[in-house]
Amino acid sequence: MNPCCIRSFYSFVENYLLMNPVRLNIISKALLTGVLLLICMNDSLAQEKFKLIQSNLILETKAHYGFLIPHHREMDILNSHMSCWEFTISKATYGGTRWEYMYDYPVIGLALWYSDLGKSPYLGSGTAFYPYINFPLIRNRQTTLSFRLGVGLGYISKPFDRIENYKNIAIGSHLNAAVNLMFEYSLRMGERFIVSGGMALTHFSNGSMKTPNFGINIPSISAGFAYRLSRENPYQRKKLMPELYPFEFDGKRFFNINLSLGFGFKNMEAEFGKRYFATTFFANVFKRITYKSSIGLGFDLSYDESDKVILEKKNIPFQNELQIIRPGMNIAYEMIMSRFSIVANLGIYLGGKEKSDGDIYEKLAFKYHISRLVFTNVTLKAHAARADYIAFGIGYRINVMYY
Repeated sequence: MNPCCIRSFYSFVENYLLMNPVRLNIISKALLTGVLLLICMNDSLAQEKFKLIQSNLILETKAHYGFLIPHHREMDILNSHMSCWEFTISKATYGGTRWEYMYDYPVIGLALWYSDLGKSPYLGSGTAFYPYINFPLIRNRQTTLSFRLGVGLGYISKPFDRIENYKNIAIGSHLNAAVNLMFEYSLRMGERFIVSGGMALTHFSNGSMKTPNFGINIPSISAGFAYRLSRENPYQRKKLMPELYPFEFDGKRFFNINLSLGFGFKNMEAEFGKRYFATTFFANVFKRITYKSSIGLGFDLSYDESDKVILEKKNIPFQNELQIIRPGMNIAYEMIMSRFSIVANLGIYLGGKEKSDGDIYEKLAFKYHISRLVFTNVTLKAHAARADYIAFGIGYRINVMYY
C-alpha cells in the first residue's frame, strides 16, 4: 500500500477534525491505519485469508406462518396465528475436521428470528438469536432433507407483571432461552441459489428462573431463499479413521466417568415472593459405542431450597436438610461433535421428602470440553417435560482404560 495515500488520508481527517475540539491522537491513527489496511489489502496472503473466511458461506431469509399452542387451558387467551421472519448466515462444512465427515457434512450457522406473536396485547413481540446445526438426513446432488437444532437467547417484550400484565401467564421474564427445531427440504437452483420449505417448532422458556413459566410453543411452516457467496468446496476426508470400534486398533478399551457440580436458581416470586437456589451434583459413567455416541448410567444428588417451602405449606415434617436432598439414578446418552456434546438423561428419584413432581425426572445438558479432561455444562432439569431449573456447572472427566 502506498504510504503517500495514508499520509494524505491522515491530513484530510486531521484538517476536518480541527474544526472540533477533539484532536486525533496516536490511538486513533493506529485505528485508521488498521481500517485502511483492511480496505486496501491486496497482497496474496490477505486474499487467501478472505477467501477462506467467505468459503461456503450462505445467506438465507425465511418466512414462517404459525400459531401459539395453548398447552394449558389458562393460555387460551394467548392463542393466535402469526407470521415470523428469520435471517441466517451459515457455513456448509466439507470435511475440514473429522466430526464433519462423521455427521455427513452438516451446516452450522447463526439465525435471527422475529415475530409479532399475533399482535397479542399480552405477549408483545418475540425476538430470538441462536446458533444452530443442520444435520442432513437424506440428500443427493440437488436436494436435501435435513433436521435443524438451534439453541440460543430469546426476548419477549411483554412478560408477566402482577399488576400491568397479569393475563400473560406463559412467560415471566424478558430474557429467555430460545429453542428451534426444524425439518427442512431444500432444492439447489444452480451453483449459488437454494430454495427451501420446512416445518418448525420454536420454543421460549426461562427454565423457571422467573415464574410463571408455562413457556411459548410456536409450530410453523416456512419457505426460504438462500444465496451461496462462493462456489461450493468439494467434500473431503482429511481426517481418515479406521472403520473400527474406538481404540480397537491398539487393543485397548475404555470408559470414562464424568463428575460435575452445578448451581442454578428458581425465581418463584409469583408463588412465594422469593428466589431459591438449587445445587446439583452428578456422576455419569459412559461407554463409547461409536465415534459419535456414548451410553451410560448416572447418579444425581440435587438440593432445591424451594422444596422446604413446599413441604412446610403441605404440613409435611422434616428433621434436617439431608431430607431435602434428592438422590436419583438415570440412564444416559451422549451425542459427540468434537469438543461439544449433547447429553440426555432419564432417571428416577431414590429418596427425598418432596414428591409433588413425581419420581421421574429428565435432564438435557450441553457440554463443552475446555481441555481433554475439564468441561463446562449447562443443564436443564425437568419433570414430565416441565422445566424445573437450569444449572451451570463445571466438571472433570476420568478416563479408565482396560485391555
